[in-house]
Amino acid sequence: MTSSNNSKLLNNKFWKILATLDSLNQDVSLSELCHHFSDGTKEEDILEVLAFMRKFDFPLKAHKREGKTWLTFERKKSRISMELSLSEWLSLQAHFPLLDSYKGREVYNTLATRLKRIEARHPEFDLYRILEEEDQLNRVHDLIPQNKEQTLSDINEAILHGELLYLKTGEDSTTEVYAHKVVFLEGVLSLIAEDTNDRCLVCLDFDQIESCYRVADHRYKPNFVGQEVDDFIMAMRSITGNEERLVLRISAPEKINLKPQFHFMGSPYVTTNTEGEFIWAASVEVSEELFKWIESIKDEVEILDPQEIKQEFEDYLKNKTQSDPLKKAS
Repeated sequence: MTSSNNSKLLNNKFWKILATLDSLNQDVSLSELCHHFSDGTKEEDILEVLAFMRKFDFPLKAHKREGKTWLTFERKKSRISMELSLSEWLSLQAHFPLLDSYKGREVYNTLATRLKRIEARHPEFDLYRILEEEDQLNRVHDLIPQNKEQTLSDINEAILHGELLYLKTGEDSTTEVYAHKVVFLEGVLSLIAEDTNDRCLVCLDFDQIESCYRVADHRYKPNFVGQEVDDFIMAMRSITGNEERLVLRISAPEKINLKPQFHFMGSPYVTTNTEGEFIWAASVEVSEELFKWIESIKDEVEILDPQEIKQEFEDYLKNKTQSDPLKKAS
């Protein structure tokens, strides 16, 4: 398994052996380790990679014992830690698409798996989620009347800064609320807030809000926390019967936003399968807006369950294509 220096790390067999040796936590015989690989790996192949790792002071050493070659640890393995500032982490994420040129190689899989874990631990610093939210916000702005854009912007700012809102919803009808979320319910953009008078959660149709006024200086303490607001949204959906548990297989989670703006994903759960693919599940409202979101990421995901949503999504794409023959021809 001789490789030139410039191609050694791109050799799948070489890197697979390297990653396996790095993952060992106990002594192992060389012959036993060969049986671990199913690609005809020989003892000399493993020893070649080990010799390379020893140049980095890796504490695994080969020696003879009872007629066999054993790989044993001389000491505890060293770990390489790296702390990043916000700008450094965002810069690293910006380079993720460049890594795709090595997709399918073992050297790529090692790094991608690690970066996915880091991303999952720090969703608040997800660069692509924020960029996708900005794109979605722009798309939503394209759908709403121009005279409503400022209202939506003010509501989002109030949510961000914990401000109160005075809402005008009709002739001489005003309401003071503490806003929590803007989401789609039954395909309608809605504001989830708590009425400051009775301190109860309310759901307001965005189209019914004529104007709003932000109040930054107040002493109101919200009566509900995030989980309680989420439970309220899920209860609203259960009443309409539109809620389903959506399960997706994701090939490139670093490319998509699993928290799209104005979409409420209840009780999200993420795990990985044996092939390193991400499996994501969440309670969603079945609507055209949901299908629009799935369509925007369809190259990176596959609907695993429920089959009814998968079929409805395929019908949605088929109907959209039929209603847009020019797009189909292109």
